Amino acid sequence: MSSWLARPRLWLWGAARFARLRRPDVAFGFLGGLGDELLCSAPLVEWERRGARNLWLMSSHPEFFQGLSARAHILPNDPRYPHLAAKLGRDFRFLSYSTYEPATDRDPPPPRHLIAEMCRRAGLTGPVRLRPHLKLEPAELAAATEWRDCVAIHTSTLNALVPMPNKQWPVARFQTVVDRLSPSLRFVQIGSPGDPLLRGVNDQRGRTTLRQTAAILHHTRAQLGLVGFLMHLARAVECPSVIIYGGRETPELSGYPCNVNLTRRPACSPCWQRARCDHDRMCLTDISADEVVVALETILARPRAPLAEAACSV
Repeated sequence: MSSWLARPRLWLWGAARFARLRRPDVAFGFLGGLGDELLCSAPLVEWERRGARNLWLMSSHPEFFQGLSARAHILPNDPRYPHLAAKLGRDFRFLSYSTYEPATDRDPPPPRHLIAEMCRRAGLTGPVRLRPHLKLEPAELAAATEWRDCVAIHTSTLNALVPMPNKQWPVARFQTVVDRLSPSLRFVQIGSPGDPLLRGVNDQRGRTTLRQTAAILHHTRAQLGLVGFLMHLARAVECPSVIIYGGRETPELSGYPCNVNLTRRPACSPCWQRARCDHDRMCLTDISADEVVVALETILARPRAPLAEAACSV
């Protein structure tokens, strides 16, 4: 496009968006993987609680924020919006909390819980709740009631936007857990269609939308899985989880104390490396199927109720 045409077209685009959106109180976004995009719901809700009247959130997954806020404009991933916010006197706040270091295969850890860090980067101060949010409609909940007595399970994060082998627990041990607890427990497997399929489960891998998966988790008795998006999605819909952490990272910085988080803390932990490991991933392989069975039975012995909320100040 000729430069003499590009400028007036950009001006017209900005004028039309300003007429509809008006000047934001706060504008922010992450534009990362599913988990990080969902976690943007935390600063969104916290800003609304503080009385912000016009919020701009740029996201590739607007379905996460459906019905969550009457004061938010959920904008598509378009680099013109940060420029427009700046023209309107508002810095667009990017919430990324770490920058990957290829030379060391490492994500430097955030200085505080990653939700707290995202809230701080969104301009918030004071107490914030360390949890994501997702609002499901009654019809969505009604469509998933068949999973009410099940345990949700997912076996892999290797099909994520950023796959991390250092989060992966051996799939054979997931199978051992299912074998030990079936048929007294029904399992529904969620996740990506390429995740390893277990025997003796109801296979819903890749067969549901993100919101349908959230509705399944809302109804299930508990979830068993790994650090990643589905851990955060379960917390957003009040589903308790057993999360196999190992030692790559710590639950204090990325998890939820209402869950049972299985960790190991060898001298090399937490390494925050994605794939490289000089110790045969002993922090993961040291966690036995027996330990996971006991943890899951502990979660299932608790009454199904809204989960306790953690909070901190930023």
